[in-house]
Amino acid sequence: MKIIKKFLITAVAAMPVFLCSCPGDSCVDEHDPRGYVVKMKNDYTDKVLARMSVYKEDTSYCCVTVKEHTLKITEDYYKLRSHPFDMVVYTSIYSEEWDNSLLDSLSKYVIDTNPFEEVYAFYKVDYSSEELKKIINNGELNKLERVR
Repeated sequence: MKIIKKFLITAVAAMPVFLCSCPGDSCVDEHDPRGYVVKMKNDYTDKVLARMSVYKEDTSYCCVTVKEHTLKITEDYYKLRSHPFDMVVYTSIYSEEWDNSLLDSLSKYVIDTNPFEEVYAFYKVDYSSEELKKIINNGELNKLERVR
C-alpha cells in the first residue's frame, strides 16, 4: 500500500508539468496562432505569467512563465507569446524574485485574471516587434484576426 500511495502522490505532483509541457513542434497545430498582439490595461512585462484552469468551482494556476512572455511593442500594445491567451493571468511576483517554491501558493499572488482589452491573433511565424509596431502605428490592426 505504501508503494501505491507514493506513486499516486508522485503522479499528482507531476501532473502540472505534463499538462503544461509540449514535446516540441509535433504538438503545435498549424492552425493555432503563432502569437498575439494585445492591448493591456497595465504593463506586466516584469511580472510572472501563469495559466489559469477552471474546473467546476475550482480554479488553479500552473505553467509559470518568468521572462519574455509579454513584450512591449508600443504604448499599450504588447506581443504575447502564450497560448491560449484567454487562460493567461499575471501575478504580483517580479520575474527576478521567482522561486519554484512559490508555485504551491501561486493563487494568492494573482493580480489580474483578465488583463487584455483587445486581442489580435497572427499566424505568420516571423512577425518581428518592428513589423507589429508598423501595423499598429499605421492603424492596420485589421490585417490581424481580432479575437477579442
